[in-house]
Amino acid sequence: MSRKFRAAVFFAVTLIAVPALAQTPKKPVPKRPAKTAPKVTKKPAPAPEPPAPPPPPDLQVGTRYVSGDKTTNSTLTLHGPRERIDYETALATIQQCDASRTLQLNTQTRTYLPAPFPSDATPAASAPGEKHKGGEVTYTTAVTDTGERKEMFGFKARHVKTSITKTASPDACDKTAEKVDVDGWYIDLPASTTCAGAPPVSTQVRVDPQDTSCQDTVKFVRPATAAGFPLAYTMVTTAGSDAPVTTTMEAAEVKRLEADAASFDVPADYLEVKNAAQLTADHRPDEDGPKKPGTIRIGVAPVQNKTGETLPLQDFTEALAESLGAVQTDVVMLRSQSAKEIDAEAKTRQCDYVLRDTVTEVKKPGGKGGMFGKLTGGGDEYSAKVEYALVPAGGARPLATGSEHSGTSLLRKTVSAAERVTRIVAPFMLGYGYMNAFSAMSGNASPAAMQQTSDPVLSSIFSLADSVTAAKPQPLLTTQDGAVALALQHAVDAVAAALKKKSS
Repeated sequence: MSRKFRAAVFFAVTLIAVPALAQTPKKPVPKRPAKTAPKVTKKPAPAPEPPAPPPPPDLQVGTRYVSGDKTTNSTLTLHGPRERIDYETALATIQQCDASRTLQLNTQTRTYLPAPFPSDATPAASAPGEKHKGGEVTYTTAVTDTGERKEMFGFKARHVKTSITKTASPDACDKTAEKVDVDGWYIDLPASTTCAGAPPVSTQVRVDPQDTSCQDTVKFVRPATAAGFPLAYTMVTTAGSDAPVTTTMEAAEVKRLEADAASFDVPADYLEVKNAAQLTADHRPDEDGPKKPGTIRIGVAPVQNKTGETLPLQDFTEALAESLGAVQTDVVMLRSQSAKEIDAEAKTRQCDYVLRDTVTEVKKPGGKGGMFGKLTGGGDEYSAKVEYALVPAGGARPLATGSEHSGTSLLRKTVSAAERVTRIVAPFMLGYGYMNAFSAMSGNASPAAMQQTSDPVLSSIFSLADSVTAAKPQPLLTTQDGAVALALQHAVDAVAAALKKKSS
């Protein structure tokens, strides 16, 4: 077969096969999906952080004081314009800066004693013909910030050194040198707390207890910027020639809280009392309480009046009870009037003695002895005579008896009878021995010096101590009530001396 013939056959076969192939259905070719951009899922924006709740507005600080073998604890709570200090006893102190007063509470007997904040004092006027003696005493406080800082209980504390120095003029009654050095760490209080103790006074007047005709004007010089609120310090006090005394204070706990506002006021069922003796007693004034073994109980009979003059006898009786309570006796005020009823009541109330006082004489200016009034300008001279008897309950023979005169000159008040008995003292120093602990911490430094520290606990305690230990100038007594008050005080002094002699 020729080559041309084979080519023709191949061509013909090919023409026949092609249509057959064209009629065969083709399998569909799957379409590739079109390329698309990858889908991006956006994460939702994070929700904003909720604002942090504000810190609780109040502050509570538990403190520990150590001096030698003495350790004392307290808790101070600050609540807006008020402050409360709780001690290791049934006593508490509330400072109400918005009401300018201090409240002392006995939580056991549910009684309280109010007192206004102290104010600046000026020297009392001298009596005619009386020469003033005394000078100036100055307490100067210096504060030095060392620049050191550290975190304490969530606060930034500053390292501050404070010195308090006492100087006296050559004619001052009190020339005893004093110095207080404090090295400690202090913080700024939260803005929500605005009361950390009563505002300090700038001037006081003090009478020399050994010479009441001598009185000093006491001034306090302080820096414009205070040290702050202490969380820890070491204090060294020096007074006179005594050895220095070192005290340490540290905050054991500091926390923010929301205090109960009611705890900074007097509860409705508390009874107001008139003096510290009533506050520190283990019973209310209208109760006698249990008689303690070894304690002398004196029943004070109502003061009697045989002068024909109108006198505040109830006030005098309360003054007697207060004064006797200050010489560490158990005193009850008897309610009966007749001698027979007084004896029966004294026996029922377990009295060891009954004190009877009778005002038998009051001399007015221009009466007998009026020439003295004319010589001194007249008008201010009163005198009184009081007869007293301290008689064993149920007995006839008195332990002490006599009469006391107040004299015939211008008198100074020693018993606050004419204005009711509202003398303010520091109760923890009388009934609970608190003064002993804090006295050990201050050495012999005066309450005036201790009040200059930035510690609100010390300042509060020694402010109250100052009201009872510091000699204050007394207003002139120019009434018959004042003359009787002084004569009664003389009688109390005589009774106290008789009791002391008997016990020795």
